[in-house]
Amino acid sequence: MKAIKLASVFAVSAVAAAVSTSTIAAEPVFKGTAGLEYKSQEGGSDAASSRGEVNIIGDTGVVYFDLDMEGSSAKSAGDGSIERNDKNDTTFSLDEIYVKQGAVQFGDFDGTILDSVAYSAGVEEDLDDAKGDFGDDLGIRYMVNDNLTVALEVTEGENVGSLAVAYTTEMNGLTLGVSAGYKMSDDDLADQLVTVGLQAPLGMATLSSFVRVGSVADADIMNTGLGLDLPVSEQLTLAAQYYVEGGESDAGVDEVDQGILEATAYYTVGDVSYYASFISKEVDNADYSVVGAKVSF
Repeated sequence: MKAIKLASVFAVSAVAAAVSTSTIAAEPVFKGTAGLEYKSQEGGSDAASSRGEVNIIGDTGVVYFDLDMEGSSAKSAGDGSIERNDKNDTTFSLDEIYVKQGAVQFGDFDGTILDSVAYSAGVEEDLDDAKGDFGDDLGIRYMVNDNLTVALEVTEGENVGSLAVAYTTEMNGLTLGVSAGYKMSDDDLADQLVTVGLQAPLGMATLSSFVRVGSVADADIMNTGLGLDLPVSEQLTLAAQYYVEGGESDAGVDEVDQGILEATAYYTVGDVSYYASFISKEVDNADYSVVGAKVSF
């Protein structure tokens, strides 16, 4: 199938946006995290770091944006000294900014609708490599109803997009989600993904899971995730997540399963949340643990 040029599609969307000429002034919301953590690695040096992140979120009713600032105020200079307020160690990025016109949204999103049904537990590091997809972050979305969304998505700087659809439903306490994507390309490579996710209550706990199958550039994909959240008390919460990347690394080359297990304990006293997380990888000398304390605002 020939590559679809998206310029005309975005032009149509821009005309639709122009129909509404009024905006609603809105004060931006500041959210973020501050704290400290210490990382202990099986292979490599241990290290302390800050947990500094600020999100500036605005919604005018027509435009939504999320501006993210994250990083550290100090960094090793390589000669044993410490550089303060090092600009190269701090990120300042626009996570997402998009236009809203009724059931239509278009612009730069924080991810794809394909991942919206890949449910996970609330672990601290959340190394969700098993959710790898086409990498499309720009898009035009149409909310058919509260459960169904369809989208045309594309990676910035490219002109070959993907068609995507996501559907969710709730019944008897269960949340079921299904998403599917197909990359439109002028070559003969197969690029298609299907994801099925499930969230279910298990007594006090909540089970989260997903399975993703398909192919990317003719390489088979078989990724899974299984997680559990358990609020033991008002102060103590436990979470565990296991991801597996399977299938093929390249077409015809079997992937060595890359499993990642993470277990996190959170203990909250007042405004401060203390956490300890252990990450076990099916790769030699890759395990590590993180302990820290943070305050969210």
